[in-house]
Amino acid sequence: MLDYYFPAELVPEITSGRKNRIVAALPASGLIPSPGSRVQLYCGSGKKDRVLIAQGRICAVRPVLLWGDLMAVDGHDLSAAAAEDFALAEGFASFAQFNAWCQAHHALPFSGYLAEWEARPIPIQTHLF
Repeated sequence: MLDYYFPAELVPEITSGRKNRIVAALPASGLIPSPGSRVQLYCGSGKKDRVLIAQGRICAVRPVLLWGDLMAVDGHDLSAAAAEDFALAEGFASFAQFNAWCQAHHALPFSGYLAEWEARPIPIQTHLF
């Protein structure tokens, strides 16, 4: 079972199904999820403040590389426009913002994966704000 955590501002996008993916760093084990893996999506940053917002299964996993202003997904270099669209789909305001976040949280070049899921929302019983 995989657990992914999201900020509260992305909850409406996730529960509506508009956001159905995440870019994650390669784990230390080197093992990435495979299609069919179960996933739980949470709002919050840890066990004490997390709220389950959706459950589902991974339907696709593709490698992601980011170095400077260049990005490749599944071995294909992205154009500037495609990189911008990718960042927007991830919930960032721009590719520059996505790039800055990666630089702040990971060493560059960033090597990770894009996991896409099919999920069903969980009715939220508590207020997130």
